[in-house]
Amino acid sequence: MALLLALLATLAAAKIAPTSVPNMNGEYMLADTPGSHASANWSTSFKDYPGGVEFFEVYAGPITSTYSQVFWTALPEIHLPDNLKARFKGKGMAVVGFEADQVRRTPSGDVSVPINVAYNHHYGAVLLGEGSSMQRVPRDPANPRTLGLSPDPGWKRIPVEHTASANNLPTSMVFGYSNGGEFRKTYHGLAPPFAQVVDSPATIDVTPMQIDTWNRAAMNLTGGRFVPGPAPKHSLAPITGPDAVYSGLLECPLTSRIRKQISGGGWNDSYAAELYECTKPQRCPHPVQTAERCFATGSQLGLTVPVNTIQGSSAVLPAGCVVTTNSTSAQIFFNSNNQSTACCGAGVTEIQGTANNSLIQLSVSLSSEKNTTLISLSGPAAVWFGIGFGTQFMSNSPYAIIVDGDTGLVHERILGDHAPGVLLKGSIQVVSNHVSAGLRTVTLSRPLQGLTPQHHSFDPKQITLEYIAAVGSTAAFGYHESKTAGTVGLWPSSPLSAACICAVPASPFGQGQGTLKYLPTGEVIGFPPRCEPEPRESVLESRNPTCDIRTYMGGLSTCHHGWHLLDAEQALPWPEEELEYYLKYRLYFQEYDPSTHVVAYDMTWGIGGATGEYDVPQCPPGTPVEQCLHEITGTIVPPGDDLHFVGAHYHCHAPTCVAIEIWNNATGELLCREQPYHGQGADLAGKDRFDEQGYIAQRVCLWGNPPFESPPLVSGVPLYIRAVTNSTYGHHGEMALAQMIVANFKSLKGQPKGV
Repeated sequence: MALLLALLATLAAAKIAPTSVPNMNGEYMLADTPGSHASANWSTSFKDYPGGVEFFEVYAGPITSTYSQVFWTALPEIHLPDNLKARFKGKGMAVVGFEADQVRRTPSGDVSVPINVAYNHHYGAVLLGEGSSMQRVPRDPANPRTLGLSPDPGWKRIPVEHTASANNLPTSMVFGYSNGGEFRKTYHGLAPPFAQVVDSPATIDVTPMQIDTWNRAAMNLTGGRFVPGPAPKHSLAPITGPDAVYSGLLECPLTSRIRKQISGGGWNDSYAAELYECTKPQRCPHPVQTAERCFATGSQLGLTVPVNTIQGSSAVLPAGCVVTTNSTSAQIFFNSNNQSTACCGAGVTEIQGTANNSLIQLSVSLSSEKNTTLISLSGPAAVWFGIGFGTQFMSNSPYAIIVDGDTGLVHERILGDHAPGVLLKGSIQVVSNHVSAGLRTVTLSRPLQGLTPQHHSFDPKQITLEYIAAVGSTAAFGYHESKTAGTVGLWPSSPLSAACICAVPASPFGQGQGTLKYLPTGEVIGFPPRCEPEPRESVLESRNPTCDIRTYMGGLSTCHHGWHLLDAEQALPWPEEELEYYLKYRLYFQEYDPSTHVVAYDMTWGIGGATGEYDVPQCPPGTPVEQCLHEITGTIVPPGDDLHFVGAHYHCHAPTCVAIEIWNNATGELLCREQPYHGQGADLAGKDRFDEQGYIAQRVCLWGNPPFESPPLVSGVPLYIRAVTNSTYGHHGEMALAQMIVANFKSLKGQPKGV
């Protein structure tokens, strides 16, 4: 209370005219901490803030998108008004809260863009002082500031201090909390005496992640009933009935525009033949240890010629289990000479192989010397047949070569999930095409590198080539009558070149990794292990699909800037109707006074994979709605010895979020429970433009001077975080982020600065 009285006296002496302007977004809701009833005794109107406040407004943008498109990149830098920069040069600005909206800027004024038109998945926002700048830094597990949400996998843009404040104040502040679909009607204020403080404020940096869900044919841009637009097959959102109030696009489902490439082990132990670049000596990371195992596994690698086995010691061949081939036979040799420096792949310029299945005969030859892929296909002449490369699943959007029946015309396409997919620009040359005894054989040539990212690129060092094959019932390409999948082994054509057989241990759940390739542009996103064991997170123990690329079906990794969230075979609707709008921020501030303000700053923890992400499985059919609940949990121990909570902003997604809690795991004391408000559709009656049905606002917890509880000390305290969601429907990419505002009491210099 003494700090609050001092604050009032200081502001009066400075003769600052506080604002009397109403909130930009109306009033807000609060959650009560267990020992407080502040929600009934605290005004969320910033004009009522103790001591008065001033504000300034900025616009970040423009943001532009078409239907189903993701916008996730940094916006142009925003410069604060010159008078503010001059006034606060060498001084601290104490930001006590802010408001945000997404608006179209029109001649008649700002018009809010409904959240069911453009979904704010999240944004990052930073107020920078003259002593800091945004820099791109690599992810570092030892530095939590580098581990948050980022459109640049493996990297993060964060504020880095280059010149320390002469006043020992922070030179930047992050105000990206409660920063998703809940951002417009969630209170972003702090209780006195806390404020986020920046010395010599100069610029604002904003990186939004927005998803365009506007059905241009059926929805009013200025607000109205949500009408689902086209969605990909893996979307889990209802599209009819009373529950169809949100877009499945906001959950970033995996689409056939994206191809998974799984690296490392599968679900079971296996073996693989390898060729290396041999720029330096290379061996199998997991060698086959015995001749018996070498001979047993080598016979399972798809060799189509007679195989001889032998063991001995050779300085010419690589150590371990190796294979050499010629046109008539193959030799599997177990080389016991562990001192051999020979490399698997040395001198290999061509690999080739054949696969004879019940549907199609396939031969492939890859020449690095000639930069040529030579493919021979044989199938029934009267109907179409085709082959897809690089996968054994049609759902993985393979590049395919289709041969039409009767005419024998050849074309290339990207297949959809049990759909014809998209026709590609031709890149192949027909070397020969003939029919004999009802069998058509075509020989095709093309470069190793695909003409576009959608065209498969063949690797002359990759021995194992997965494929799918299909035969139709008609001459024209259509639904297949029969299909199969297999693997063709491509072996060095020179008998003096050897391939190594290596063991590939099974990857336990959570260790499956690889890449996700967005086919329209060729952009590749890495997918490393991302979930931690209990007690840190429960998602790994429960085998949540988000933890492993083999089960991953949607979320941030399938949702990057410029990507469209429809399947490849779905035409992009309304391509000419681009939506343009801005994020609008109003920041409320006071002049910093060390006798009245305590410096606060942000700190975030997630309890799902990577960035607090996880899937919500649908509850069993027939389960009463009130019992369709799913939960995940996690623990965290905050660092230091003087960290106190002063604000809790939980981030989760509409429409599934039910509650997030933080408990003191040592005492069993509940610190904060937040239950979001779900929109009731008052926007349809013109009563509240932010009350879109099903979309949320968060009730936040605050600590501070009365009527709030005193801030709890959390340094070294084991905290238990619990997130509860509704599972009437399944959901991809739900998030559980505890976005906390914290303060140090022993010193006002407690904020980490930079990296």
